[in-house]
Amino acid sequence: KKKKKKKIMKIAIALALLLVVIGTVYADVYMHNPRGSNDRNCETNVNRNNGNRLFDSQNNAKGGYACPRAVSGNAQTADYIQTPTMFYYIGSLLTVEWTQQHSCGIHNALCEIVLQYMCESDVEKANGGLRDGEPETKDDSATDRIPLDEDQSKLPRYGMHETYQYYKDCQTRLRNTRLFVADRQIENKGRLKSNSPAIQTRQNPNGNRNGFECPEERDYYPYWHPTPWRDIAVITNDKSRCEYYKAESQNVKARGQCLNTERTKGYKFNTKKTCEDGGGVWDIVPAFGIAPPECMEASMIATRDNHLGSTHNGEMSRYNWTLPDVSSLIPEGEENIKCVLRLRYNMSSSDYSPWKTDDEVNRNLSPLMQDEPMYGKEGEEKDFGYGFRLDNAINTNQVGRTFQDRSYVFLIQKRPEAKDGYDPNEKIFNLNVRGKRGNIVQTFPSVEYDFVPNILTVEGGSYVHIQWTGSDYNPNRQPNDAEGGPPYKGTSQTRADRSNLVQADFNGRNVGKKMEDVTMFVDPNTGKPDTKLIQKLALLDQPITDSEKCKTYDELRAEGKSQNEAERDERNCGKLNAAKTPYFNAGLVRMTASGAHRYYSSRNNNFSNRSQKGLIVVQNGWYAASTTTRVTISALVMATFLAFILPIMY
Repeated sequence: KKKKKKKIMKIAIALALLLVVIGTVYADVYMHNPRGSNDRNCETNVNRNNGNRLFDSQNNAKGGYACPRAVSGNAQTADYIQTPTMFYYIGSLLTVEWTQQHSCGIHNALCEIVLQYMCESDVEKANGGLRDGEPETKDDSATDRIPLDEDQSKLPRYGMHETYQYYKDCQTRLRNTRLFVADRQIENKGRLKSNSPAIQTRQNPNGNRNGFECPEERDYYPYWHPTPWRDIAVITNDKSRCEYYKAESQNVKARGQCLNTERTKGYKFNTKKTCEDGGGVWDIVPAFGIAPPECMEASMIATRDNHLGSTHNGEMSRYNWTLPDVSSLIPEGEENIKCVLRLRYNMSSSDYSPWKTDDEVNRNLSPLMQDEPMYGKEGEEKDFGYGFRLDNAINTNQVGRTFQDRSYVFLIQKRPEAKDGYDPNEKIFNLNVRGKRGNIVQTFPSVEYDFVPNILTVEGGSYVHIQWTGSDYNPNRQPNDAEGGPPYKGTSQTRADRSNLVQADFNGRNVGKKMEDVTMFVDPNTGKPDTKLIQKLALLDQPITDSEKCKTYDELRAEGKSQNEAERDERNCGKLNAAKTPYFNAGLVRMTASGAHRYYSSRNNNFSNRSQKGLIVVQNGWYAASTTTRVTISALVMATFLAFILPIMY
């Protein structure tokens, strides 16, 4: 007892707050908008190549979306195709969507969702920049883990979020010995000792490396040393923790770290006292100086167990993120900054008190033991009354387990200047596409195509930034499982994502409106259909006036091509095959026509196979919807319902 108390006294106040967060655990999660990588890059396999590439997701290898680009090498190759990067304007509203495997917001488990982002600083730039990893040739998947070599790690082929030095500091620093690790010190002899590094955790006792992330920081939130991650929101089953989360966020609270005397590298100690006694320098890193994270109840995303699907309200788990003002981070003379989004899912067992359990009950005193049967601890059998011993399936490194997903790199962009009719005081809503090529079974645990948000309610005069991306590195899917081309590297394989947007009369229709009858997109100055924009959304800037580069399906069949060949042909502009990349940007579209506007993707919407449809409700517009619009009584009722009930969207 005295020895234990002496040990506790050596722990500084800086770590005392850790006792509140120990025991929190995380579980299976996939991000769908923005596109979550699940550690993929440009592999064309059903399963990812390398789960150690950038971060430890702990998710199934089948999950995640391929790199958002056309098939291409790097800028030094002769046939290089540059695919633009998704960008979101400062202050715009972005729907983040995900699925989690286990329950959240109901009684079977305790849970938190933690949303964070990081943006490129001078530190990342000096290490080659925040990046996904760029293939060197068309045949390169660029999925190798970044080397633990300071010079090699700067090569653009390797994806990088956290930096080389960030990982080395974690590798040097001692692990926090006050953490509850259950019986893992018994199960993993020689690991998780008092002098073990912070790369060893209950979940990762062997200290495996995943990119340059710090395993201890990954597994515990909020972390007690500096990180590059800025907090967006915490969604929790216990709202009484919200004030703690807000007060302890690095957004508002400084962090300390131990450095060597030259202040160039991390030193092994965790507290100010042990650092200075050990010859180190205690360094205080200021808070980010931004608002604390939003905190809300998990009941809003309540889901059942063993279900990578919708919440109780029929929609995916989602959070509507207002893109932060990062103007101070954007380098002078530039318009945007590279960023990445991280999502973690916290699921805790109730077999012990997750907010009060610490190292006092490690090893044989653990409230849970590996595969513990119903007969008591250490062989002392107890009568449970069943007449025979029952064996439980308990993995004690998984009741404390972190699952996460991260987006590909995107840009946060300055808002346009007030000119050419643009009103900087109006809201901007992002309209994107989620999903990937294939049928519902082939894409799982990812999803088929859909618009995000699927239902959007806006005020007249607001802007919608219509933009999406996809990948040309999907597994090969034939026409029965997905639509169109272009062909993959000159073969008969079809791997490409393409989407478009065409207005329809009402949700049940699978054929679009004539351009002259379109009411969704009108010229703000005249109220007449904006034919240029309507054509752009439908045909994606393909060279439709060039009869050699754009042909109809019938023209291709007349050349002797089979049905499948005609559908895949890169000149088939009706299937969007002449669009060079999966990225599309219609820019800021001002919504000025009142009404409930239905739309769909003519390429991907395939009745009874997949539905890619959406609805925008415009309230108090400048113009009334055309009387030629066919709207049923039930549709009008639904539009009224959406206008008043669905501001949950934004």
